[in-house]
Amino acid sequence: MRKFLLGLAFLALALPAEARNFAVPEKNPAVTLRLPDTWKSEEIEYGFSAKSPDGDMFFSVESASKKKLDAMLLANKKWMKENEIDDKVKPEEREMDFNGTAGQVIRYNTTDLNGKTIVDFVILSGGENQVIMITLWGSEEERAANKADIAGIMNSVRPIQ
Repeated sequence: MRKFLLGLAFLALALPAEARNFAVPEKNPAVTLRLPDTWKSEEIEYGFSAKSPDGDMFFSVESASKKKLDAMLLANKKWMKENEIDDKVKPEEREMDFNGTAGQVIRYNTTDLNGKTIVDFVILSGGENQVIMITLWGSEEERAANKADIAGIMNSVRPIQ
């Protein structure tokens, strides 16, 4: 019995914290992911957004038809202005493998009201006619403070193709 209880204790430590599963969009999803319960989430025009428990990190995942990609990019430019993020800097662009799916990362090493910050837009194919955009916003220090949660979220993203 003692070994059984010890095994249960180790299993409890190995399991991730409580998390919610999301599909974006809800109808005919292009992507699924897991978000810790401690992150506050809300629906947005093309998907949903979330903030870390300390309120420092912003994350969103959006999906749209390929025809609406330009509109989604314009909405994100507007979002940057509304949040007083300097979008005048030239972003770094690179291709990457994202959980087995080819992706494009557009990174802004920029500033916001709190000083230096980083905004990443990750664009993935969501299947035949869908694109997925993941946004991650926070300074290096804020990212470090939320490193485990961010890694868990990003590793859980699975495009449905």
